[in-house]
Amino acid sequence: MRNSVIYVHYEPLAHMFLTAGISASDVLSATPTPLRHLLLLPPIDEDEFIDPHTGFNEISGEAAVADFLRSKDARDRSWLDYKHGTYLRELMPTEIAELLYLGHAKTHIQPPFYYKLQNNLVFLPLRNDMVTMYCRQVTFFSKTLAAAIVKHLRWAANDQPFWLRLRQQHFQPVGETTLSGLFPNLEDGVLFDFGGGVFSRDQVRIPLLTLTDRYVPDQPLDLDGAAQFGELVLDRKADAWQLKLK
Repeated sequence: MRNSVIYVHYEPLAHMFLTAGISASDVLSATPTPLRHLLLLPPIDEDEFIDPHTGFNEISGEAAVADFLRSKDARDRSWLDYKHGTYLRELMPTEIAELLYLGHAKTHIQPPFYYKLQNNLVFLPLRNDMVTMYCRQVTFFSKTLAAAIVKHLRWAANDQPFWLRLRQQHFQPVGETTLSGLFPNLEDGVLFDFGGGVFSRDQVRIPLLTLTDRYVPDQPLDLDGAAQFGELVLDRKADAWQLKLK
């Protein structure tokens, strides 16, 4: 079940997204300009490079960052991006304390976007396999969500009969304009149910659900209390997505 759903709950004031089914590799796929610097929040790995000013691990270089985001370590480590190492050394003690709290409590004192770091993203894995993400620009989250949808769609397609899989292995990412119509619903929490998707020669239909109870990924999912309010529809001939709301 874990591989057949995406869950997103959006808090617009903090630019915060509580998610399931979205991984660091989806962030990598969605990034138009490669990330060059990551600051890893505690716990500290003494075997990795430690920034002497903050006392946190850091990763620098496009290749090293990409390798990390594809690795198993990225599933468990909390991190944020930053632009310049020089500005990292200018963080105030109060800002470092906020980052310590962010890594420990997995929530913010104030929205965690820092002028000196110029960070666009904070990625906080939780113990129950969910991830809290803070995105300075919601368009970046849309691209990350689109990458995750394609990933889950490929997994779901592999479970389909051969004659359905043969037609098209490539899936066009859902466009930002299409996903923007979902954001009001994301504030109440939305479950993308790939296990309940309908595949045909002409279309793929992914149900969109709201849940009456809080979503917990490591517990059985009770769809009896869910309400379908719409679906994402892929026209396989036109290779185009539509959002259809009830």
